[in-house]
Amino acid sequence: MSMLLRIGYVLNYALGLDIAGRTVAKFPDDEFLVAYPGSGGPWLRGLIGNLMDPEHLVTSANILQRVPDLYHQSRHGFRRMARPRVIFSHECYDADCHGPVVYLVRDPRDVAVSIYQQRRGGATHADSQTIEHFVSTDFTRTDQYQGGWAEDFSGVIKQNHGFVYLSRLREEFLGTPACWGENVMSWLGARGEDPERLLTVRYEDLFAHPEDVLERISEFLGLRSSVEKIRAAVQVSRECATAEWPQRPGKWETDLPASAVDEIESAWGQLMLFFGYLPVGPGHDCEAQKCVENNFPGR
Repeated sequence: MSMLLRIGYVLNYALGLDIAGRTVAKFPDDEFLVAYPGSGGPWLRGLIGNLMDPEHLVTSANILQRVPDLYHQSRHGFRRMARPRVIFSHECYDADCHGPVVYLVRDPRDVAVSIYQQRRGGATHADSQTIEHFVSTDFTRTDQYQGGWAEDFSGVIKQNHGFVYLSRLREEFLGTPACWGENVMSWLGARGEDPERLLTVRYEDLFAHPEDVLERISEFLGLRSSVEKIRAAVQVSRECATAEWPQRPGKWETDLPASAVDEIESAWGQLMLFFGYLPVGPGHDCEAQKCVENNFPGR
């Protein structure tokens, strides 16, 4: 099998049929949507896809052509796409992404619940694993790849219908989302002082005011969308039969045990404070908040 995999790799690479991944050729006019796994990325991707063409609903059949991701499209497929392209990924900061980036951030306590539920629906973890164990051994670790169900090994193989994809489906090739805090800070640290190249959007704000936030995103990406188009994009996304409207923020309050909450807040409390996920007051590091605010003015 190892020899067959090597042959498959060579053929795929020569034909450009291997999964594009993080190393996809990027152009100056490319634009990017980035979200850590479990942060509502598919929802944002669908909203932007519908905004680009409200008269034709985004479906699982056309989403790769309208808003491709790095994990289910080949290098050949990317080369054939019309430009400018809007590309979705879970990646940490990539210096080759020269165009504007919309980064969707979500409360990591809700992210933990989301990823845990996704993985229990697949074969990544045994049903006996508790959410406390998941948070301790997986979610807050900084030395391993984190991915949602769409990036799970079995899922990618199934969707691409062939063993030859095995040769490129290594964690280090698919990307380095790392942990939630590292992923968020990689983009803020690299682009936080350049508002023309990075727009940070909170999941919670997008949920509460989708039309207002989508208008900001449209203006940032230069999509020239009217108010009517934005309303239509939100409406068709709500009615889309292939995807559910995302979960209401705050699910962690009922689904996440106190010990797991404490562990997440201990790991990323400063960054959570910065985004408004923790209140300013006793028990929280206000000096750390000031430090982050000084590095990222306007937040």
